[in-house]
Amino acid sequence: MNNIVKKAILAGIQAFCKLTNTKITIQKLDNKKHPLAASSGESMAIFCDVLLSLTTYNPKNVFEIGANFGQDSEYLRKRFALKPSDIYIFEPHPQIISEAKRIYKFNSFALAVSDKNTKMKFFAIDLMKNSNSGISSLRSHNFNDKDDYKEIEVNCIRMDKFVVENKIQEIDFLKIDVEGANYEVISGFGSELCKVKAIQIEGENIPVWEGQFLFDDISVFLRSNNFELVYFELKDSCQSDSLFIRKDLIKQRYMIQ
Repeated sequence: MNNIVKKAILAGIQAFCKLTNTKITIQKLDNKKHPLAASSGESMAIFCDVLLSLTTYNPKNVFEIGANFGQDSEYLRKRFALKPSDIYIFEPHPQIISEAKRIYKFNSFALAVSDKNTKMKFFAIDLMKNSNSGISSLRSHNFNDKDDYKEIEVNCIRMDKFVVENKIQEIDFLKIDVEGANYEVISGFGSELCKVKAIQIEGENIPVWEGQFLFDDISVFLRSNNFELVYFELKDSCQSDSLFIRKDLIKQRYMIQ
């Protein structure tokens, strides 16, 4: 909308208010979400509710691995009343992370996260062929059209390396959604996993991606590392979302709905 049209609309509103003795407040909506974002961010609400009801702390930072356009992190930032500098996002798709950096002032990293510090093949969804921006992965999809992907090379990092090098003392809320490579992310924390307080993670119940670990593998790993499953939601027959919280931070064992 150009300035001439804006001025004409504003003049019309002012004239209407004067004639009818009406007061109208114009509020600019804060809607930064990218049009190709894979979600609205509002799906994070239930995990925030559960976390805040079961624990004794308010998150002071958020780490999102597989961040898409950063819309979920923006929801979490607002919900926990954090500054952009309290948010760390990781996204290896070059077009998507470029847009996320343009929209938000987070600590943004064009990196894949796994259990290796190296360069790796990445199956990046071609946004010109498929508008589902949330299905890129370090693994090849078993069912999707292979022509919808571009094979590129990306830099990959283990999170224990990142945590140590960046002197991260605690991670209050960790979100992981990396399409079939979630197990490798948590494994890559190594001994630094003890610094994580809560993990919201996606998992698959059948092998959607070639050679992947399934949700049961993720659950066994986290339970053996002092985390407790406090929320589980089956998204469909293939995937689930869950929330794990470190056991020493849970103030009540069960939530009755």
